[in-house]
Amino acid sequence: MNKEKKVVPRFIPSMFASKSFVLIFSVLVLFASCVSNKKYIYLQDKGNVKLDSNGVMPVVSYDYKLQKGDVLYISLTTDDEKLNRIFIPSGAGGIQIQQNQNVSGSLLYFIGFTVDANGEIEFPYLGKIKVSELEVSKAKIAVESELRKYFKIFYLQVKLAEFKFSVLGYVNRPGQFFFQQNKVSIFEAISMAGELQGMSKKMEIQLYRQYPDGIKLHKIDLTDRSIISSPLFYIQPNDLVYVVPLKARSLGDMSNLQSSFGVVAPLLGTLLLVLNTYILVKNL
Repeated sequence: MNKEKKVVPRFIPSMFASKSFVLIFSVLVLFASCVSNKKYIYLQDKGNVKLDSNGVMPVVSYDYKLQKGDVLYISLTTDDEKLNRIFIPSGAGGIQIQQNQNVSGSLLYFIGFTVDANGEIEFPYLGKIKVSELEVSKAKIAVESELRKYFKIFYLQVKLAEFKFSVLGYVNRPGQFFFQQNKVSIFEAISMAGELQGMSKKMEIQLYRQYPDGIKLHKIDLTDRSIISSPLFYIQPNDLVYVVPLKARSLGDMSNLQSSFGVVAPLLGTLLLVLNTYILVKNL
């Protein structure tokens, strides 16, 4: 009788304590998994996405307005080659840019038309033309109106010479990037930087945007699908995207913590089950 009384108190607490630990541990693993999904998955439907009658998500139109310091590439074609050369500027060292020649990088600074501190560009013979706070298409109209004073038939091209932005912080390839196209989305910008690192804060991407009166900070949630309909969806020239880490980063290098936890948890649960079975068999 004394032997049985010693076995029962020792067996039951150990067995139930182990099972309770397994249950609590499993709940914690499940909870951690759910939280990580909310923090790491892009473009989740959080119930605030508006669709039209065809199930299409509207996108805010891209309407970048020229600012001081922007560089425009402008070319003019008429039936008079001598007049054409007047509107094709020479670069440093006497470099002459020909029609349809691809140009990029710092050379555009020398052969383009820079918007000055007054928001104007200066043309040979035409003088200064106000273009700041205008979209590129409307800046072209402004230049055309001046050219019509001299030409009846001509072909004019006006383009933003450099589309550059920077991506810093917890990305795999930070740096400054150049595009030669009209618009770039926030996701294209991030892909150029080699994707975000594992412990980056996708729910609070910092976007520093230049405005005529200064720089403003915007915060973007990449896990929310409604970003597609936001005016912040498209990057603008001279934008700075800064990616901050999750708070857990302050504890050390934890970029692989979640994946390691997911592998160890099932193994630990199996080990505890085997331990329970061993205790049960030993005390029978």
